[in-house]
Amino acid sequence: MITLYRLHEDGRLRGEQIVLPDMSDGEAPQLADSHEQASGLHAERLASDELAPPVLVRGDVLWIDLCQPDEAEQRWVSEQFSVELPRIEELEEIESSSRFYLAGDGIHVVSLFPHRRGREPQTANVAFHLHGRQLISMRHEEIGLLRLFRNHLRRQRLSPQDGWDVLLALLAMKVDYLADEIEDIYRALEVLGKQAVHPESLEDTLHGILLQERYNDKVRQALLDSQRLLRQLTRHLPAEPHHKARRQEIRDMLRDVDSLNPHTTFIFEKVNFLLDASIGFTNLDQSRIIKIFSVAAVVFMPPTLIASIYGMNFHWMPELDKDWGYPFALCLMGASALSTYLFFKWKKWL
Repeated sequence: MITLYRLHEDGRLRGEQIVLPDMSDGEAPQLADSHEQASGLHAERLASDELAPPVLVRGDVLWIDLCQPDEAEQRWVSEQFSVELPRIEELEEIESSSRFYLAGDGIHVVSLFPHRRGREPQTANVAFHLHGRQLISMRHEEIGLLRLFRNHLRRQRLSPQDGWDVLLALLAMKVDYLADEIEDIYRALEVLGKQAVHPESLEDTLHGILLQERYNDKVRQALLDSQRLLRQLTRHLPAEPHHKARRQEIRDMLRDVDSLNPHTTFIFEKVNFLLDASIGFTNLDQSRIIKIFSVAAVVFMPPTLIASIYGMNFHWMPELDKDWGYPFALCLMGASALSTYLFFKWKKWL
């Protein structure tokens, strides 16, 4: 899917989706090099189709967004904007030289974005290509943060001058999103910390702790990737005066990222503590149960010994032919069990 974003007369950046027809359906849509050419092409299309949309001017487009593009869509963008796009499989490479490099037609960067698929944390690589005034982004799956950024464009005024403004606004939203994720992890861990003292909910507690650990791992990966990317952008930002404010904006984002990194380290430590605490409380509860069984076994050991003695098959046992023999044995077993129990209470083992 291809979406072209251009500034309208009201100053808002709006997107228009480009649908490429099949080879048998007709020619692919074209972009004009000037407003005069666009007006002429639009007039020709109106002659055959009253609903023909206006022809876009190539220079007015500031952001070209490709989501799960096929080969035809990549080829159309490359031809229309004279740029060489990376292959989708190249987005997963982790070498620094593959994630940031200067090409003859601009700057190519790859940034890691966190997102959630249900409750499971995920990360996705997004390629950005700064080409003149234009920014080209490409990814192999839909990302919630980019969807949120598009909603931000629809509802608030954003008047970018070129693709740099779009990229920096998106990176700033990414840093804010990572900060919100860290706050959510803190809140979730507070709840799990209170739940850890209840061994009966051990399975849910461990599952929740491990889920927050995975969230934190993805956030840390995205922070480290953003830190590296922002430093690279600072080095290669053009030296023109109008880039001075952008350089300061990048430095502010770097300070925010540097301040968030220690939080992820603390969260890892807190996760380890909660895991140890949960297992410790569970072991303590299990020790209490084992203690009860152990005490019960010791309490009934003397009565068992007495019953075993009177269960022996000897011919001459003095108490067997007495009327008080049976009550005497029962009382003796009860007294031995009671004395053992009182001894444990006296020692405060119960």
